[in-house]
Order: sequence, then C-alpha cells, then structure tokens
Amino acid sequence: MLVLWNLTVIQYISKWFYDFFKRFEGIPAAYIGRKVVHILGGGITGLLTPMFFEGNYHIIIISAFLLAGYTRFKRSWRPMYWFQVKENSYEVHFALAYGVVLMLGVVLGDIWVGLIPVLLMSFGDSATGLVRAFTQRRQTKSWDGTFAMFIVCSVICIWKLGHYGILLATAASLIERIKTLDDNITVPAVAAILMYLGKFLF
Repeated sequence: MLVLWNLTVIQYISKWFYDFFKRFEGIPAAYIGRKVVHILGGGITGLLTPMFFEGNYHIIIISAFLLAGYTRFKRSWRPMYWFQVKENSYEVHFALAYGVVLMLGVVLGDIWVGLIPVLLMSFGDSATGLVRAFTQRRQTKSWDGTFAMFIVCSVICIWKLGHYGILLATAASLIERIKTLDDNITVPAVAAILMYLGKFLF
C-alpha cells in the first residue's frame, strides 16, 4: 500500500499541483511539485516507518534505493517534468540520502538517528522551498524560507530530543543555506551526525 501511495504521489498528486500552479505567472510549478513529493512521499513514509516497519526497516531502505534508480532512469527516458528539472537531479539525491541515513540508523542500532534527518529533509526543506517559491518565485536562498524551515525542524526535533532539538534544527536550517551544496545531502548528513553525538551528550 505504501508503494502504491508513493507512486500515486509521484505520478498523479504532484502533477496535479504542478498543473494548478503553472497557471500563475512566476510561480515555479515544478519546484512545488518536487516539494509535494518530498512531503507526501518522503515525509509520510518516514512517519509511518517506526509504526509499521519495526524490525523490517530494510524494506524502506531498499525501496528508497529503488526509487532513486527509477527517478534517475526517468530523467533519461521521459522525464517527469512536473517535478524533474534539467538544472539538477536533486530528487535522485533525495531518495539516495533517504536510504543511506535510514541504513545508518539501523547499523547504529537507533532508527531515529536516520529518521529524524529524513523528516527534516522531507518536511523542513520543503517548508523553506515552498515559502521561497511564493515569495521569491524562484529556486533561491532567502531568510524567510530559512525561518520557515527552522520552525518546522524545531517542532520535529523538540518532539524527540527536547531542548537539544533546537541546536539540531538551527544547524540543519543554516547548512541548507549553502548555495554550492545540495541540501538533500548536507541536511540529512549534518542532522545524522548531531543525532548520533546527542546520544552521548544527553
């Protein structure tokens, strides 16, 4: 059911959002379509993982890698224009990072070391992207988007980590602002490191 849900998000729901927002001049519709995939696909899957896949996390990990391969293949053969753009292949990096950090959590014996970074990448980075899509009307960095990401990340992090979550949310929000690096890699990487260190510090 989760596979079908994600395919529905990728093939139909995100495309609906793209078709809706492309009618408005200046709104980067494909950018919004990508964030819809992140939230409804990656985010919802991440929230459901500890509830329905305990002891079977490999299913989600393998699925993430398969999805990375699928999106990479589609870029070369009939790109999904409603969220894939020529400028970058960040959606492929998203799926790869998703599988890698979850696998790291399994290896370290604490799935939340992988899940929190996944949730920050899915919900937090999407918050900043959507705010920028409507205020800046292009894929760029801006402080209003960073603030939106910080708020969303803080809610997620405080939920599991208490006050230490503020530090993690701040770090993730600031690292996302680096223009020369793909935040689909930097955000989960930094969050996973801080999650692991937090196990010993707190």
